[in-house]
Amino acid sequence: MKNSTIINRAKLFMFSFLAIISSALTFAQDSTVTKTTNVTTSSEEWQTNPTYWIIGGVVLIVIVAIVAMSGRKRND
Repeated sequence: MKNSTIINRAKLFMFSFLAIISSALTFAQDSTVTKTTNVTTSSEEWQTNPTYWIIGGVVLIVIVAIVAMSGRKRND
């Protein structure tokens, strides 16, 4: 029973040690090089243009109306 406790503590120590070392390595990266990129676009996204939303809404209403009318029975 005592051996398993020592083994568990050793595993915990090794895991903690590896976690601290890997954390230190990730923070030790060289951050002196900074890259800046400028991206300019002349066109706007279609989601931000209200004209597309209005046209899409009208088309959706027309499709719903056509589907609703086709379900009615005609009494000729």
